[in-house]
Amino acid sequence: MDTTVDKSPRSVLLVEDEAPLRRALERFLRRAGYAVRSAGTLAEGRNAFDQAAVDVALVDFRLPDGSGADLIRWAISQQRAQSVYGMTSYTNGPAVRAARAAGCLGILEKPFDISVLIKLIEGAEQAPEGEDEKGEDFAAWRVRNACQILGEDSRLMDALHTIWEVADTECTVLVTGESGTGKELFARALHDASPRAGGPFVALNCAAIPESMVEAELFGHARGAFTGAHANREGRVAGASGGTLFLDEIGDMPLAAQAKLLRMLQDRTIMPVGSDRPVDIDVRVVAATNQDLESMVEAGRFRGDLFYRLNVIPVELPPLRERGDDIARLAEAFLHQANRRNGRNVTGFESAAMRAMREHYWPGNVRELSHLIERTVLLKKSGLIAEADLRLRVAARGTGGHQVLPTVEGLDLRSAIEDVERRLIEEALDRTGGNRTEAAALLGVNRTTLVEKIRKHSTKDE
Repeated sequence: MDTTVDKSPRSVLLVEDEAPLRRALERFLRRAGYAVRSAGTLAEGRNAFDQAAVDVALVDFRLPDGSGADLIRWAISQQRAQSVYGMTSYTNGPAVRAARAAGCLGILEKPFDISVLIKLIEGAEQAPEGEDEKGEDFAAWRVRNACQILGEDSRLMDALHTIWEVADTECTVLVTGESGTGKELFARALHDASPRAGGPFVALNCAAIPESMVEAELFGHARGAFTGAHANREGRVAGASGGTLFLDEIGDMPLAAQAKLLRMLQDRTIMPVGSDRPVDIDVRVVAATNQDLESMVEAGRFRGDLFYRLNVIPVELPPLRERGDDIARLAEAFLHQANRRNGRNVTGFESAAMRAMREHYWPGNVRELSHLIERTVLLKKSGLIAEADLRLRVAARGTGGHQVLPTVEGLDLRSAIEDVERRLIEEALDRTGGNRTEAAALLGVNRTTLVEKIRKHSTKDE
């Protein structure tokens, strides 16, 4: 049996059960100059590996006759590929770690940019043996740790490069950007790329916790600390031990809790509410906000010393409306995902629909685009999406196709976003005849979340 890896042209084995995707990837890779073989099942993939070893293998984790992870383990144990990557439509932090445990270098979330895949293959071929992860090609690192962050905008890439550079350190990171720009995705990518990847990733939305409970939620409490505290309870900080604590909407943290968080960052200890015994902690803190913390410091609404502790490594995410061609990339990606999740066959966008999306202001950013495509696919079912199907009625259009922004004096970003959210909820309820379960599906949230938001906005859903 031949175990020599042919290097000219570079060889790729593609194991993917979805025939249209398999054929498309084959075409792209062959045009790029690679020698490509493909298989649609685990058995076919093993036969292909038996015939000849390859430089790079791309293996789907869900195959009709078994698990792609089993094929990956076998191929690596038999030295049938120099570099192996998993593919899936259902990736998350644990899935990334499972892929690594199976022995592959990383996991590609479908759909992915073919340019990133080609860079990955090139990086796998060019990296010298024994090179550590810090020295690997950025494209390979991105697939390994941040494949769920789609786009090629220069400011987005700057943010990703920053994460790449500091992932293996212990410094605190402050991620800023409008609501819906993907701040938690960046925090998770940082965690997954760090030495703490095997530990927990614990997220706390500071804006979602009542002010009176923030300290207990963060630091835990002792039995009898307050009414209802019937037993000792560890907080989010202790729950993140050995991993990463993600503090979202840090600008909404009360000043009293800010003081205790500062002490935690300085001393690496916490004091549970109602306790007089300090507890040592081992966490990395990543914070995020859609507010201007420097202005809040000047106004006395945020501690300056805490701001400088958190802002060691600033990462700024661009709003979707400023990301140019990424709008089309993301729309196509979300379309593919929505088709797979919902069993639809929507084939693409009419040019007018794509133009409307490029001109839309996107106050809810990537999250808004994702939800828009999801509900449009649910209602469209097949064919091309027209501009009318999108129902982009959140903001009025001005001359030249530009969006007219809110002009009410004193209207801040949060108020604008809440107004957008309220209108979307009203539209979803209207289109589903008041059925909250169906409306939640259209909006991409669970029913409980929708009910809470209806109460918050006092939305009428008769």
